[in-house]
Amino acid sequence: MRNNYLVNFKIRAFYLLVILMISLFTDNVNAQCAGTDSSITICNKESDPSLQNFNLFNQLGGVPQTGGTWTTNNPLNENALNNSTGTVNLWVINRFGTHTFTYTNNDCNESAIVTLNLGGYPGEDNVDGGANACSDDSAVNLFSFLDNNNTALNVDINGVWSGASSSSSAAIHNDYFFDADSVGPGTYSLIYTVDDVNTCTSRVSNVILEVHQGVESGEPLNINLCESDDMSVYTNLDLHDRLVGEDPNGIWTDNNGTGQLTDVFDTIINIEEIYNDFGAGTYSFTYTVTPLHPVCLEQKTTITIFIEKQYVLSGVQNIIGNCVNKPLNVSVDYDVLFLPNDFSTSPDEVHSDSYLINYQVYDSNNSLIDNIFLSDFTISDGNFVLPIPGKSTSGLYSVSIISLVNLELTKFCDIQIDVPSSTFIVQDPMVSIDDICIDEDAIINIENILDSTGNPLNDTFQITYSLNDPQLNTINITTDPLDFINGKGTFTIDSSLLQITENNGYTINILQPSELMTDCITGSFNVNPIPEEIQLNLIVDNQCNATNMEVNVVAPPLSTGEYTVTYEVTEVGNPELLIDNTIVFIGGQANYQVDITNLEEGYYEVILKSTQNDTTPCRTQFEFELTESFSIGGIPDPPTLNTSQTFCFSDYGSNGPTISNIVVDSGENLTWYEDDTSTTPLDPTTLLLDSEDYYVTSTNPNNNCHSSERAVVVVSVITTLMVTSPDINPIFCASDNATIANLNATTNGGALVWYDSATDGNILESNTQLVNGTSYFAVESISICESTSRLQFNVTIIDPPIPVLTGSLLLCALDNLTILDLEEIISTEDPFELIWYDAAENGLEIDKSNLLQEGINYYVASIDPQTRCESDRVEISVILSECDPENYDFFIPDGFSPNNDGVNDNYFIPYIEFFYPKYELEIFNRYGQSLFKGDINHPAWDGKNNGSGNDTTSGVYFYILKYNKNNLKPKQGRLYLSK
Repeated sequence: MRNNYLVNFKIRAFYLLVILMISLFTDNVNAQCAGTDSSITICNKESDPSLQNFNLFNQLGGVPQTGGTWTTNNPLNENALNNSTGTVNLWVINRFGTHTFTYTNNDCNESAIVTLNLGGYPGEDNVDGGANACSDDSAVNLFSFLDNNNTALNVDINGVWSGASSSSSAAIHNDYFFDADSVGPGTYSLIYTVDDVNTCTSRVSNVILEVHQGVESGEPLNINLCESDDMSVYTNLDLHDRLVGEDPNGIWTDNNGTGQLTDVFDTIINIEEIYNDFGAGTYSFTYTVTPLHPVCLEQKTTITIFIEKQYVLSGVQNIIGNCVNKPLNVSVDYDVLFLPNDFSTSPDEVHSDSYLINYQVYDSNNSLIDNIFLSDFTISDGNFVLPIPGKSTSGLYSVSIISLVNLELTKFCDIQIDVPSSTFIVQDPMVSIDDICIDEDAIINIENILDSTGNPLNDTFQITYSLNDPQLNTINITTDPLDFINGKGTFTIDSSLLQITENNGYTINILQPSELMTDCITGSFNVNPIPEEIQLNLIVDNQCNATNMEVNVVAPPLSTGEYTVTYEVTEVGNPELLIDNTIVFIGGQANYQVDITNLEEGYYEVILKSTQNDTTPCRTQFEFELTESFSIGGIPDPPTLNTSQTFCFSDYGSNGPTISNIVVDSGENLTWYEDDTSTTPLDPTTLLLDSEDYYVTSTNPNNNCHSSERAVVVVSVITTLMVTSPDINPIFCASDNATIANLNATTNGGALVWYDSATDGNILESNTQLVNGTSYFAVESISICESTSRLQFNVTIIDPPIPVLTGSLLLCALDNLTILDLEEIISTEDPFELIWYDAAENGLEIDKSNLLQEGINYYVASIDPQTRCESDRVEISVILSECDPENYDFFIPDGFSPNNDGVNDNYFIPYIEFFYPKYELEIFNRYGQSLFKGDINHPAWDGKNNGSGNDTTSGVYFYILKYNKNNLKPKQGRLYLSK
């Protein structure tokens, strides 16, 4: 027992020890899942292409696990590093020194760093004439000379440039730029050094830079002239005299084709001749100096000769006179060739449109009264305006332009003035108009009008004037021809144009003609009203069944005279006075009750009269009379009619039905209203509105009284519109089997109905088959109404003819026939064309350039080139074995050489399948043993015994060819097999 216990104890202890070791081992592995830090030094990276894909993961210490990510502490290295794999392209890193890369494994949240000491790469020496610069270049990039033949390998950029001499060192600026301009032409030794990195030693590259002499084309001395200048001093001008500091041996070129330079050695020009030949403008000549070495650029200098046009301000002054003490404007219309806003064509000048203009104004005695300078004056194309102060005295004046000067530009030509002096008139007219009564014409008297010479006007004009009423409304009126005599004229304003308002003053302004200086011809007058009249009024409580009557009188007070007012009542048709009364007074208001309670049923008339005898001005009426009719018991019965009536709009012309079209069964003297309470009658010509109700009353012809109740009718007005269509001349293909339903017609909401004629005719169903050349007519139908006009559709059915085969389909493939060749034996009618498909229906269109093939069915149809309508398709299949051997050099070969050299390795009869498609060929050896049986499917013999598969030997063999066509006898022959 004790021994068993000890054994069990040892076993348990062993298991605990194993578990403890596994746990410790697992912890250690997890703690180092990113590996451990490491360091590596790499020198001369350019010699090892494998460093384009350097694996950092393999450089980690410990036992790193995959699945982590790589990062770099230098963003400039990001484009060289694959963050997932840790592969880094050391050829892309163009800076020597120490670079660190961190691997992070998120499974254990651990990181490890690989430190890379990267030696410098200074590039390759350039000492054999490959480094060149020009002496005019002050910033030559020295890195451009450190070349290698590998575009994937970059020179390190953090090295140091230095010169072999103090002067070459001093010419280096901004780290790597060489100032060739400061040192001049010559040869300079330059050194590029990359420093030590860890165990990697410092390295250098040498550059021998050749600085070549640049060239100078000089500074130009341009010439600016006015076309009026004396150019004889420039008839023999050496262009070199207009350059400063140029190198010799350059070439002059004429930029404007003046013809002054006869060859490349010519430098003399004649400016006077240029002007005589081409006129004013800008001309230039360019001097080009070419360097000896192509690293230097050629230099060019252009001399400009600017000959300014002599501008002349020419034109006319358009001046309209004005009134005294009012300023006016002088409009100058000038030649459009004078464009002072745009004549600055010299490259040395700046655009300007500011001018100083001087002009003077004189009176009729030629005395200067205004000398005007405008210093900030702008002109525009074709016209400008000069302001002139107002004149206090009427008469004749004149204005002259003295000068025009550009204030901001120094011009070579003065502006010449050729604008004639112009005269203008200042008017001081007098207008007199007497006040008038309403309905009287107004008489307008105009005086003191001058003509264009400053004298009193004697001429005839039609006057246009504006008439402004008291409410500031304006109308323009033209008079009959008006004679002015010694500056005076008279015309009238028709009374129909004048009315009384609360403010009764009118004004007129003369607008035309402009010769009268109309701005200052104005006047005003009053229109006096007719004195206020007496107001008489009779009030009957009910004109048709009166029970009460009242007389009202409102009379304006009279300063002189009096009113006499009477009223009388009689029965219609009987002159006997039933009621009368009279009053006399000088103004005020009076009300009287007329007692009609004793009158019997019937028709009556009351007359209210007034006379007056005052002397108020503008009085036109002195007697007044008011007559009223009334009835007692005179109200008629209401009309009778169908209360619901329907109308087709199209039955009543272009406007539709009116109230007069409503049918009334009984009632006379009808009056229509829009509702049951309206007091405004509707005109019988009022157009009926759909779903609207209308009310009607009868009127007693004796007293004009309406029925007390109104009859009502509700109308339905059905409007059908013309059918519309975007295509009334439709074209269909016969294959569409189009019906009326395929016609594109639209209604305004009603039903679409089709007819076979423009009027009357038969209704057609929508499935009616369309017929070529037939017209169909569409209308809109709503309830019992149809649109009056039918829209006509003219149908065209395109039915191309079925193609007809006119020749044989037995053809020869050796002719390389195409589908287009096949069309020669297939006909169709003009203008139809043929189209080919690969199926009887649908399918794909076949290109006519395709070669014909046997055993394929082609389908051809006629097609209309305009509408693309097609006929039924015709199936076509060709036989391509109808070849006449005599026409194609048919022959049977007499030998072959099956030696696998690629030449004549098989025996076959060329093109026999096209002549004898059912042929049989059998080949025998000299013992009569059959070695090969061939036909169109097995045409070639490779020289083997088809029975045993063994190769045959060189020698003579025999064949039998059965044509199996045209009863031709089999042909026997021999052939020679040579290996």
